[in-house]
Amino acid sequence: MKTENRHWLILSYFSRIDGMACAQHIDDRLPYLRKSGISPIMLTSVCATRHEGLVHRRVPSVAPSGIRYELRHLRRRSRVAKVLAPLVNVLSLPFYLIEKIIVDLDSQWSWFPLAAWRGRALCREFAPELIYSTGGASSAHVAAFIISRMTGIPWIAELQDPLVYGDSTRSRRAQRLYGGIVSLMCRHASAVVFLTEEARRRAAASTELGDKGRVIYPGADPAIMPDAPYQRGERCCFAHFGSLGGTRNLRVFLQGLRLLFEERPELAGLIHVDLYGTADRTTIEDIRAFPYPGVIRNFGRIPRKDSLIAMKRSDVLLLIQNTDSISTETIPSKVYEYLHAGRPIVGLVHENEELQSMLVQYGHHGVSADDPASARWGIHASYEQWAKDALTAGTISSYTVESAVSRLVAACSDLKSRGEDD
Repeated sequence: MKTENRHWLILSYFSRIDGMACAQHIDDRLPYLRKSGISPIMLTSVCATRHEGLVHRRVPSVAPSGIRYELRHLRRRSRVAKVLAPLVNVLSLPFYLIEKIIVDLDSQWSWFPLAAWRGRALCREFAPELIYSTGGASSAHVAAFIISRMTGIPWIAELQDPLVYGDSTRSRRAQRLYGGIVSLMCRHASAVVFLTEEARRRAAASTELGDKGRVIYPGADPAIMPDAPYQRGERCCFAHFGSLGGTRNLRVFLQGLRLLFEERPELAGLIHVDLYGTADRTTIEDIRAFPYPGVIRNFGRIPRKDSLIAMKRSDVLLLIQNTDSISTETIPSKVYEYLHAGRPIVGLVHENEELQSMLVQYGHHGVSADDPASARWGIHASYEQWAKDALTAGTISSYTVESAVSRLVAACSDLKSRGEDD
């Protein structure tokens, strides 16, 4: 039931930054929160433009790494920042190097002091019923903890990606600090939202989470999908959307494609691989070394709306997971857009039963992310369906932003009812 003047203080460092999954995660939810009777009060970094029609406050980081990171974003739209950035970077360089030696954390770690100060002031002004921290920056959760302790307002923390995992390149000291933040969240937050059941299970096994864990699959918003009808072309087009780098790369897929072409050389003229997004140097080198020219087309990063159109017009959508421990407890946010694009999916999945089951549930292919033969099978099966003009889009996904917001609002209501009972 809707009520007036229900405010939530939402802390998200990356909100409104185009092309970032953790920004889209919260930004897509805002209309549905408002539809549910919630008035969001946004507290974000200075990296992006303001939300229109909302109370939105922005604060900067205080450490050199954060200042330099934010200037890189500001200079894209501010002439003053573009002029000042080189000078600030030079002057801050010694302090930046010292910081990196002492504090081996992400560049956004120092956002929390000013965010906590500003968030406390917003609580005095608007008296929100809930503090909700989300996004990729751990500093949002630290700031939310401080605000909640100062005000007594319930706090829901949402972990989009694990802060601690076995293959992290961070130092042991940094891992201990991130582990401490996770423990702090699980001990003091009123509820902790995870994006997979495996992430919740692992947190429960290593922290004082207890029964406060919630699993809410984020979903995608079918309303944002453009009206772009699919038309079968002369080649079967596999399309990948998003960044490629590190262990999330094309190597195994290309090895599987090469196995297929060696068996059936004629298919090299009937299959395209289209890439939309950024690619690291190793991925570019793998593309250049692929012995079948003209098969791979790299379109680079394109606006979100254009990428959604390209998704709906592709023959097969390609999903690639990292082949490291973090992938066992995460589901790429792109999966949910894929499931609403109305096209078949081939997913290279790494030891993730939840994702594998999700793909199979909706009629798609999940293959092993570290096995070229398995990748070859997925490519060949999809091609054969295309050749017969029998590609199927799978069933309609039930994972939507609206349903995720409904569960989040229900979690808040549950906290309020518990508080009243107490």
